[in-house]
Amino acid sequence: MPRLHRFPGLISLLIVTMVTACGYRSTLGGGAAGGIADGTASGKPSRITVVALRSDSPEPWLDRIVTDALRREVGGRARLRLTDDVQNADLQVRGRIRPLETTSRSFSSFVAALEYSLTLELDLEVLLASGDVVKLDSTMLSETESYLASPDVEITRTNRLEALRRLSDQISSRVADTIELIERPIPRSEASEEG
Repeated sequence: MPRLHRFPGLISLLIVTMVTACGYRSTLGGGAAGGIADGTASGKPSRITVVALRSDSPEPWLDRIVTDALRREVGGRARLRLTDDVQNADLQVRGRIRPLETTSRSFSSFVAALEYSLTLELDLEVLLASGDVVKLDSTMLSETESYLASPDVEITRTNRLEALRRLSDQISSRVADTIELIERPIPRSEASEEG
């Protein structure tokens, strides 16, 4: 029996043949599947706008931190072109930030918190140019991070802010990945019934 590791070109050809024969295809290239927006059929990046998120949390600047993270991540994708023009955007990301959940995780011998856990949760949807709405999965829009407390209030505040930035970056990366892979939108009527 021939050893396959001696034929790397043959293995590559077999893999390509199997993938194409199984019917796998890109959902971003337009055609019968539709793609995420009309712009993908012509090979141009889809125009996307991130509407400033509403924050249900009293945390100062949280809406700006999360919205900026989403814009940075989405704007860095080759298939998407960030725009401020809401009227001409192929896609709109919009939603809200739920109230932050903060819990104490560890304590010192005199019952002072040494470490806190912070949970950031978002509710997001993507509005397509067709008017269809895609509600993003809430499980991927939630993340928890720990940060250290300090006797110095400013250090604790800085640690909390850094944790919020890391959480925003992690969730934004998932959102951008999902937007690139949107296959079938939820009709607006169904989305409004659920909300």
